[in-house]
Amino acid sequence: MFFFTLLLSLVSNYLATAPVAASAPDNTIVDQITWSEERRLTWDDFRALPDSLNPHHAVTAANLAVDIKCSANEFKYNVRCIFLPTQSWSKNKRSEKLLHHEQLHFDLTEVHARQLRRQLLQLGTSCPEAKKNLTETVNKAFEVWKAEQDQFDEASRHGLDQEVSAKWAQSINGRLKLLEKYKS
Repeated sequence: MFFFTLLLSLVSNYLATAPVAASAPDNTIVDQITWSEERRLTWDDFRALPDSLNPHHAVTAANLAVDIKCSANEFKYNVRCIFLPTQSWSKNKRSEKLLHHEQLHFDLTEVHARQLRRQLLQLGTSCPEAKKNLTETVNKAFEVWKAEQDQFDEASRHGLDQEVSAKWAQSINGRLKLLEKYKS
């Protein structure tokens, strides 16, 4: 199961063209894991206590961390795909199939991070130019990302349908390759 949180720090500060406080550099935030091809999730990454009232076996809290600022009238942005260990949990830390399903949620979030980077690049480099469509672009990207996460869970029956899950894995991996030039 995918858990959606919003880590979007841009609208009010950006629209006033003031810099937005950025995350700590070089992934030094302890409670976040930035997506990487080399670094796959392990059950040790799921540190929250399971929700006994939740019918699902695991929750992946992944997000698009978006940092946007205007500096000397230049539009700058950073989009990261992050995993939040202290908000992610599992009731079954022995299932490799379940872990694979949760990894696919994280990988799908990276697909959407790359798509958002591509969309932000298309907004232009000057602040007035980018400002025109910024809020709509980011809001739509979050909406599409969340809808696809829900679609993935529904289609794969939360990872129980292995055939459908394999098709999603193939699609996600193909999309990551197609969007390779937009990785951070």
